[in-house]
Amino acid sequence: MSLVAWATLVTGVALLPATSGAAHSGFRAKVSVLATSGYAKVLVVGNGRLKGFPLYIFSGDAQGVFRCGTTLAHGYDLGPVPSTPLTCTGPESDLLTGVKSDDWPAFTSAGPPEAGLGVSARLLGTVRRAGIGRQVTYAGHPLYLFDPPSQPFSPQGEGLAETVHPLAPWHGYWSLVSPAGTNAPGRARLERAVLPSGARVLSVVMDGNVMPFDETVYTYSNPPPSTKCSGACSLTWVPVLSLSTPLSGPGVNPHLVGTLTLANGTRQVTYAGRPLFLYSKEKVFLTPSSHLKASGTAGNGEGARGAGGATFVTIPIT
Repeated sequence: MSLVAWATLVTGVALLPATSGAAHSGFRAKVSVLATSGYAKVLVVGNGRLKGFPLYIFSGDAQGVFRCGTTLAHGYDLGPVPSTPLTCTGPESDLLTGVKSDDWPAFTSAGPPEAGLGVSARLLGTVRRAGIGRQVTYAGHPLYLFDPPSQPFSPQGEGLAETVHPLAPWHGYWSLVSPAGTNAPGRARLERAVLPSGARVLSVVMDGNVMPFDETVYTYSNPPPSTKCSGACSLTWVPVLSLSTPLSGPGVNPHLVGTLTLANGTRQVTYAGRPLFLYSKEKVFLTPSSHLKASGTAGNGEGARGAGGATFVTIPIT
């Protein structure tokens, strides 16, 4: 969902004037920290006309690959038309001049970015990208813009899935950023979803601040003890993360819900001790009124192979 679509269809927020920090020659963008109740500390724009905008990272931008690029595609954009032309990103100036096709405008800086209080200057950097300019990075992750500041803090891009058609087909998931340079998730909520076959499986609520829906989650089927989903595996299979012990909806046994701490300090959700993952090519469904179907996704990652020859499977919930 582009910022323009969000502003028009959800809140009526007006577009900003066509002047902004990075639009001025020599302007140094600043990154600051915002303390929140639902997501702990997160990174936000620290100066200029976009001050206070949350900053986001994308799971597909890893291993030297930028899946959030400027190639035109078609996808669902929260409107009455189920498929509209979109690019994943574009220059920051597009956000300010009414260009409607950029899904996640890049956060850019004409000079070296400045670290605000609580931000690690060592983790700040930039990368030059064709058609975008000098995009700010943090811990190696390109940073993106999506929604304006909100009170109380309700980030529209957190937990947003953009996998395959009918969604914007970027093959991944969006997250806020912590001062440590890791994902900054809220508190996950596990639910019981229904697959097209009628089977009931474990799911997690995604897109919780705009149009919540239950997305199928997966785990390893009898993985070797040494199996770890890293490298190319982590581009396809994204850990389900939670700020604290996840919530449990009807039919989900709360005694089986837990977390494990990953090497980067984030907490991956587990069920019956098994780590949970999202599939970067998960298919969702639209209702006849062009809304996301809330009750479940396709479960099309069932049986796919992962690291070490392990197979990913859904988790039945009776």
